[in-house]
Order: sequence, then structure tokens, then C-alpha cells
Amino acid sequence: MTRSTKSLFSLAAVATLASAPLFAQAVQVDKEFKPYKSTSGVSGTLNSIGSDTLNNVMTMWAEGFQKQYPNVKSQVEGKGSGTAPPALISGTAQLGPMSRLMKPSEIDDFEKKYGYKPTAIKVAVDALAVWVNKDAPIDKITMPQIDAVFSKTRKGGYDRDVTTWGDLGLTGDWASRPISLYGRNSASGTYAYFKEHVLEKKDFAAAVQTLAGTSAVVNAIKGDEKGIGYGGIAYLEGIRALPVKKDAAAPAIACRSRARGAA
Repeated sequence: MTRSTKSLFSLAAVATLASAPLFAQAVQVDKEFKPYKSTSGVSGTLNSIGSDTLNNVMTMWAEGFQKQYPNVKSQVEGKGSGTAPPALISGTAQLGPMSRLMKPSEIDDFEKKYGYKPTAIKVAVDALAVWVNKDAPIDKITMPQIDAVFSKTRKGGYDRDVTTWGDLGLTGDWASRPISLYGRNSASGTYAYFKEHVLEKKDFAAAVQTLAGTSAVVNAIKGDEKGIGYGGIAYLEGIRALPVKKDAAAPAIACRSRARGAA
């Protein structure tokens, strides 16, 4: 968040998800911490521009803030983590939710503009999921298989190119069905995290259809029984998140969302 004229916020609060450990810890609130009390004379516009991973949470927070300060107009725009730093630097946004860390070059550009570094505040833990249509008869997938599905190079070590569901072990009518690939565009922090940690920094396959938002990926898979994609677990609705195995011998780890819109 950027500092407003009423000095309510510290500059450039960046919500960082991808860097957070994927486990929850109990939060102990200081007993001396007093309940928040609103002040008078606060008005203006509060804009959030960045990752859509936190869209639902940012909207909830904005609505809660407006209950305290009805003269503040809030807007939430989620087009990808890469849109947050330019918006903060230009002053078109006061909040920059991101699902990755800021790059050193982005921090430098911010500091050149304002004379100090942006403040990052971790606000949530997210998990990336690999999604399929609810009618797809596949019950799990390995990391090498995911790499072979989405990458050009198969750096993960899977023993064959994956273009059909038969390449993932399905039989019968499904064996010859081509796989439809859906993912995020390069402005997305989810895209960057998936590329770094799943594809080992190698390029995505040309067949991956890049979409502007996570909701678009979910909707595409809902309407395509041959579809497979990835995204933040908070958007899991009407599709399935596949349990993932580190390799063929490892146990499958399920990925679940506690609530719609919870990161």
C-alpha cells in the first residue's frame, strides 16, 4: 500500500505468495494489540493492481475498508504480478498484490522514483495446482509428467513426449485423445513460478494456450474434457486438482482449498 495523504498506509505493500513456505502456522496476536478505530476525514481512491491470485481477498479487504471509510472508492484489477510494480511506480495503484517476489530491477526502479525501497508484506500462503476436467479419468500425475506435458524440453526426465492422454497412461477411448493445454500469460507470477519450479526455467510448449486470468483457465478446463492447466488453488471450482507425485515411486500429495477465495 502506498502512503495516502492521511498517512494510513506504509508505501507499496506487496502481497508475496510464491516465496512463502507451503504450510500454515498458528498466529499469536499480541494481547496488548488494541482493536482498530477509524478516524475522520478520509476520502479518495484506493487502487489495487497486480496478480489475480488475491483478487477475491483484495475485494473483501476493500469492502471492509469502505465500511470504515465510505468516502473512499476502491478498485481491484488483476492482470498479473508483472503489472504491479509499474502501477506502484507510476502511482496509478496504492496496492500491488504479487504471487512472486519483486525482481531486483523492479525494486531499483521503485527506489529511483521514491528514494526508498518498497515494503513487502506476506499476507497469505498459496498452493499451485494442476487441474483437469471433472470427467477426465486420471487420478494422479508425477512432476516429470507435468514437465513433459507443459514444456518443450522434458528436462524433468519423463521418457516420452506427451501429446495424448495415452501418453499419461490412460487407455481405451482416452488413449488417442489429444491433450488441450491451458496456462497463464508471461505477466503472471503464477506463470513465472510454474516455469521456474516445474519446468526448471525452460520454455513452455507452443501448444499451451495462454490466458489472461486464472478464472479463464478454470473456465476453459470446465468446457473441455481434454483440458489440463495450472493455477492457484483458491480458484478450484467445478474442476479437479490432481494429486501430484514427486516421481513414480513417491506418494501422491493432494492439493485442497479450504474455501473459495482463500489463498
